Amino acid sequence: MNRKLLVIIFTLALVNTALAQQHGVGVHFGAYDFYGPQTGSYLTTQKNNITYASDNGINDTSTKSVLMWNPLVRVTYWWQLGKMFDLNFAVSLSDLQYPGKKPDSAYIRRVLYDEGDRIDRFLGEFDVRVNFNILQRQKYIFSPYLFAGLNASYHTIYLGADLPVGLGVNVMLSKQKDIYLNLESGYKLAITDKDQNHLQHSAGIVYWFKPRYKAPVPEVVAEAPVVRDADNDGVVDSADKCPTVPGLPQFAGCPDSDNDGIPDNTDACPLVAGTAAFNGCPDTDGDGIPDNTDKCPYQAGLAQYNGCMPPDADHDGVYDSDDQCPNVAGTVANHGCPEIKKEVIEKVEKAARSVFFETGKSALKKVSYKSLNTIVQVLKDDPSLYVDIAGHTDNVGKPERNMTLSDARANVCRDYIIGQGISSDRITAKGFGETQPIADNKTATGRAQNRRTEFKLSNYKQ
Repeated sequence: MNRKLLVIIFTLALVNTALAQQHGVGVHFGAYDFYGPQTGSYLTTQKNNITYASDNGINDTSTKSVLMWNPLVRVTYWWQLGKMFDLNFAVSLSDLQYPGKKPDSAYIRRVLYDEGDRIDRFLGEFDVRVNFNILQRQKYIFSPYLFAGLNASYHTIYLGADLPVGLGVNVMLSKQKDIYLNLESGYKLAITDKDQNHLQHSAGIVYWFKPRYKAPVPEVVAEAPVVRDADNDGVVDSADKCPTVPGLPQFAGCPDSDNDGIPDNTDACPLVAGTAAFNGCPDTDGDGIPDNTDKCPYQAGLAQYNGCMPPDADHDGVYDSDDQCPNVAGTVANHGCPEIKKEVIEKVEKAARSVFFETGKSALKKVSYKSLNTIVQVLKDDPSLYVDIAGHTDNVGKPERNMTLSDARANVCRDYIIGQGISSDRITAKGFGETQPIADNKTATGRAQNRRTEFKLSNYKQ
């Protein structure tokens, strides 16, 4: 027999042995102890806290014991290597508070006296171990073991490595020998510069299984067919869609508890009569949304609000989605905002009638400043107000020039108001030329009325 054939036979035998062995998975919870290996105090430490100074000038102190452990979660994969050995892979995750500096004294000093300067860091560890079972796991309820291996760690900003050693015990919890309680405690020796020696304790559940195990197929013995009707409703079980509940033949053996013509097995509301359009559910408020999905089943609403009416925070009859002032009660006519006082509107309109420009130009006449200042004061008195400025001309001249002139005049007024301290966000300006006359352009009087600048107030942004 040549060497190649021997190698192939040996490899196949090794793979078959590995596949035949048991494998297991486990979930564990526990804690890290970085403090104990650095100080020799493995369970608790004394923390001194200065509380107050007494009358004789001596400071009184109080002490308390604190467990300096950090919680962890661990996931393991087990591979049986014969009767006495297991191979174990594990990932451990935790969130630690410890300094990044290597000296142990710095770690101790931070824990005892400078808690506010401690560093939070993620810790992830991956280790590979070999377990030596002192007692066979499958033969004894309590199976202690020793372990050793290699550990790689990730500390957010650097990588490290440790040598884990320790002991554990598996406690059999099931007669099938597939579920075990696992208790383990290990000491991890740091082998890289920035790592520190530390302890790891955990408790968890391990489930063992055989990946290639197949249950034997029972031999099928032919028997004479038996016609069964378990619920005695006259519909045999083979044709009965509800074989354990008495029903009706027209519904393939299923009942119709609410008598709405829809069998219970397809009725979304089997105890309340409904309609086929809503899968057997009613629509009490008639809003087209069945009661089982309608959050307001007794009040008609809209689908986008799950059957309820849209919100109206200020209860003014204008829904918040359309309300320009959703938190202040207003009127429908004013888009949910309060009506502006009539005297304020009249005051602005009167002032607007006294805004004049140089003939054929956009330059303001000085007589206009007083009127514009009146409008500025109205805007200062009520910061909720906005103003839209519209410039208009008569039909004398070319329409294009009239449009440009009216727009320039509206923006001159806007610039003046901004210059008096009013935010530009509150003012719009636009020219309409000769397109919106309010009087007959055939007469001088009518043309004079058409040459105007309008100031329209609102308490919401257009």
